[in-house]
Amino acid sequence: MSISVVIPSYRNPTCLDICLHSALENRKSTDNEIVVVIDGFVEESAHIVEKYFDKVNFIPLEENSGMQHALNVGVYNSRGEWVLIVNDDNVFPKDWDTILQSDLKDKLILTPNQIERTPSIFNFVTKDFGGVDNFNFEKYTEEEVSCRENTLTEDGEIFPFIMQKKYYMAVGGFDTIYDSPFICDWDFFLKLELIGCNFLRSRKLNFYHFGSMATKNGNESDRFRESEMVAAQTFEYKWGFRPLRNINNSHSPNGHSIRGIKYE
Repeated sequence: MSISVVIPSYRNPTCLDICLHSALENRKSTDNEIVVVIDGFVEESAHIVEKYFDKVNFIPLEENSGMQHALNVGVYNSRGEWVLIVNDDNVFPKDWDTILQSDLKDKLILTPNQIERTPSIFNFVTKDFGGVDNFNFEKYTEEEVSCRENTLTEDGEIFPFIMQKKYYMAVGGFDTIYDSPFICDWDFFLKLELIGCNFLRSRKLNFYHFGSMATKNGNESDRFRESEMVAAQTFEYKWGFRPLRNINNSHSPNGHSIRGIKYE
């Protein structure tokens, strides 16, 4: 069972460095590939590319094309049967690859749990291992193990996630009609629901999450946030209902028929 880790990165070299170091240092197998798509402003991450060029497959996009396009390019160029989609502001825990592999099965989209510095609406573990500038990698790797629970829960459908590449391709990947990093994941997960995929969260491991660094960075934050409302309007125009979470994090309005689509 081969895994391709696909990481989109936008003007975030410090986070990307931590992310890649953790992915390589904390993996148990060297057979799984790592694909990083640099989404524009390539020169800002040139030193990271040079640092990891012999261990990571970098795909530079000279112009910023958006997270959706970057993810699609990364997956299209991956070689693994399974793809693990991870943002560059995540840190990989010890033995992440073998732990995830132990629960994979057909049509399952599996989300690893996360640790954040402050309480989250997504019911993550709350524990502070530092921010980007003072992150304690050794302490995180050591203490994350004590935060694990040997269970799978029905509250997946969030980043990061691992799934079979064939189903990513079957639904056409991420829709590039969304000019925003928001809402497009809701659209993607809804398409997977409609073809019968299942969603679980693994609490057997916990990625660390710095928290949307690219979308909270200076003027970039204003631009991204302004695009969120437009993205929500695009979703409603496309699917006929507003992007609201339902039971078990489902994005599907169960029991309704909308614009010719029956949601079971």
